[in-house]
Amino acid sequence: MFPQVIATVGGSGTRLYPLTLDQPKPLVELCDTAIISNLFRVLASQGCRRFILGSKGASNTLNLSNYFKAGEGFFKRLGIADHQDFSYQPLYDDKGSADSLRYCMNYFGIDDDLLVVSGDNLIDIDLKSFVDFHRQHHPLLTVALKELGPGENISQYGVARLDEDMRIRGFVEKPKPGSEPSRMINTAFYLFSSKIRDVLAEMGDRARDIGGDLIPYLTENGYPVYGYPIKGYWIDIGTPERLHQATMDCLSGAVRHFDRKYHYKPNQWIHPSTLAKIKPLLESGDIQLTGNVSIGRNCSIERGVTIENSHIGHTSLIERNVDIKDSMIMSFACIQHMVSIKKSIVGRHTIIEEHSVLGANGIDTELIAVIGENVTLPPESVVSPGVRVATLKHSHSILATGRFVELGTDERNIYFAEKGSIKR
Repeated sequence: MFPQVIATVGGSGTRLYPLTLDQPKPLVELCDTAIISNLFRVLASQGCRRFILGSKGASNTLNLSNYFKAGEGFFKRLGIADHQDFSYQPLYDDKGSADSLRYCMNYFGIDDDLLVVSGDNLIDIDLKSFVDFHRQHHPLLTVALKELGPGENISQYGVARLDEDMRIRGFVEKPKPGSEPSRMINTAFYLFSSKIRDVLAEMGDRARDIGGDLIPYLTENGYPVYGYPIKGYWIDIGTPERLHQATMDCLSGAVRHFDRKYHYKPNQWIHPSTLAKIKPLLESGDIQLTGNVSIGRNCSIERGVTIENSHIGHTSLIERNVDIKDSMIMSFACIQHMVSIKKSIVGRHTIIEEHSVLGANGIDTELIAVIGENVTLPPESVVSPGVRVATLKHSHSILATGRFVELGTDERNIYFAEKGSIKR
């Protein structure tokens, strides 16, 4: 039997604004499925049957419990009958992930090994090998580590200091380029021994964050902590750019456990309800699909539309002569005629009015344009890479973070960007 799972899902998701203004980060769509649901599917398909959500705050807890309920629908879709109900952290104002771990272990009486995962990560891991490694070495904690290549930026991660036998002596947080002790980073995917309850009780109020408090305490006091190098896919979906990258990776097949149904052609997936509507236009060439394309259920797509390396969420309306490339259109979107969308994210229930241009139109940049949920973008709008758009009612919440700068407003929306990300 695989360990029980606790997902830490208490964060505010500020870096993903505006996509997290009306929903918690773990429920942001990734190809029509919540990020956390994709993660749980990887774990459940390999044997995990008990999931506890360490949620904090009304927005997180109520939205997550409404999404998963007791988990019956989640397990039924996977064809799994031998499961336990999903559980949720009670109304407890935890001080961080380690405090949530302590509280949930005590509240739910967990005395076995425990898998602790971050609700905003996507990981493709051989769970049996991970668990076997942990049980062979008998550590208090095993951390899944991902090795970054020489060209990848390591300065935004916690980097492991390792012995030759993969014992972790500590982590260096956000090291300067060239000063990192290894290329192995913390994926926030942990397997704890049941003895962690005693250590958390020993630490008391000092145990707030797993990465910032608990792991340093373990390594500094000689507790055995080991690293397990994963070979599969991993990404921390903390920014719109990373959400966009994860979407492109799922479409390309880079994520091995990602659930893809309704094959239309190689590397293209169309839900049957949508295919029945658009098949004549596909066969006549009036709709052009190129590269890796996924289209959800009950979509309407008119003639003259071109879609390349993109995902279209369910129940979306795409009017005539729209060009979509390298983009993610979430569910219930309405894209009016003559719109061009390149390397962008369009949030749920959003209208992009006619002749608008979004994203990297001939511009080589890593930044993407992001249109938030329930936005109506005026006709002939131009939204450049790095610009984000939300409804005006969210202006105070956005600017109060201190992370963003206002670029302007119209009668319905605020336009903003992360400080230092683009030139004004």
